[in-house]
Amino acid sequence: MARRAWSEEEEDTLLTNLTSLVDQGVWRTDNGAFRPSYLEVLKNEMRVSFPQASINKIHIEGKIKKWKSDYRKLDAMLRRPGFGWNPNENKLVVGNETWNEFVRDQRHLRHFRDMQFPHFNRWAYCFVSDEN
Repeated sequence: MARRAWSEEEEDTLLTNLTSLVDQGVWRTDNGAFRPSYLEVLKNEMRVSFPQASINKIHIEGKIKKWKSDYRKLDAMLRRPGFGWNPNENKLVVGNETWNEFVRDQRHLRHFRDMQFPHFNRWAYCFVSDEN
């Protein structure tokens, strides 16, 4: 997968465009996944907003996969006892003992405790019914 550095403005625009596709209601299959052509639509929208950026479908797909992965990890954590959400800071809230017990088995997620996730609610809107 091709990696690229995304600006906050690019990320916000991509997420706004993705949210718009969800709002339209025609870009989902019966199981909630996006139809294959949605990447082409998003690529075209990004080219209008950022004509010099060379944002391709593979970049968009990679960014959306990362967002979806982070959303699912956060959602799973928030379903656990002792985990909460601070909407003002867009961060997890969890006590030290609960966190230390959790990261014993999930060391790869230890950086999530102090991270902010300003797009979490928008991710939930886009990915909550997506089964892929």
